[in-house]
Order: sequence, then structure tokens, then C-alpha cells
Amino acid sequence: MNPLSETANSKLDQLADELAIRALADKFSDAANRTDGEMFQSLWAEDGIWTIGLPINVAFRGKAQMGDSLVHMLGLWDFFVQLTTAGVILIEGDTAYARFYVQEIARRKEGGAGNFNLSMYEDELVRQQGRWYFQKRTYHTIYQDAPTYSGRLVEIPTLPDDIRKKTFN
Repeated sequence: MNPLSETANSKLDQLADELAIRALADKFSDAANRTDGEMFQSLWAEDGIWTIGLPINVAFRGKAQMGDSLVHMLGLWDFFVQLTTAGVILIEGDTAYARFYVQEIARRKEGGAGNFNLSMYEDELVRQQGRWYFQKRTYHTIYQDAPTYSGRLVEIPTLPDDIRKKTFN
């Protein structure tokens, strides 16, 4: 076999893995933004750990707990939007390590207090049966503010069920 094609195939595999991991981080934000517990749960390995550092300081363990935890936490907010931005990914076989930066904007239901975060996720990922999952996801707040958001809220449109289910894969 041509050594150049082996190198090209290896690079293509790496790019495909990086794209799949970036898509996983994007699906995480999308599920959170829509408070979709079922989709959120589908992103985790069975024994996954989601840790949210200071100032919240809480950890959730096990895939079965993830969806309900997300829905409960986001139920406190009138609206919540998380935007995933830059990321760095290191792949080592069927495991990967990543760091993604996120921006969050939210407003509490009770009292209407605003929340603005710039944060970073540190991720450990695992590939199982050809698909990447979060094994461990740790949230670090970099900057937090409590501005007043008094603007108008418009609900996010609901995805049709058949399309929503396809986005799980």
C-alpha cells in the first residue's frame, strides 16, 4: 500500500473523529438550550460524570441521571442559552480529551435575575461501537456576571419528533 495513502487515511480518520466530537459538544448545548433531557442523556457513556464547579459545585453520575438533572436545573430559568465556541481536541485511540469554551446567558424565573457566564468544559470522551460519548465533563466558570435582562422572551421552536430523534446520532 502507498505510504501516502496510509497517512491520508489516518488524517481523514482523525478529522472525522474531531468533527464527531465537536458535533457532540454542539449537541450538548442544543439539548441544554431546548431542555431536552432525552437527547442530553444520549450523549453520555453509561458511567459518565458531569461536574459543575464553583459557584454551583455539583456532580451527576451515570447516564440514567443526566437527562432529569438537566431538566431540573434548567427548570429554574425563564430562558437559558449556551453557545459552544472554540475547542481543542486530542484523540488517543478510543479515548479523547477536549477543552471547549462556552458562553451562557440566562434569566431566572423567580425574580428575573440575569446570569452571564464565560466558562470552559474539560472533557474526557470514549468511543463505543463507533460513536463518541462524554465519559467525564467538567465545567469551570471563568467569568460570571448578573446583568438585568428585561427583554422579550420568544420560545425556541419545537423540532418535529422524527427530526429530533435523528439528531441523537
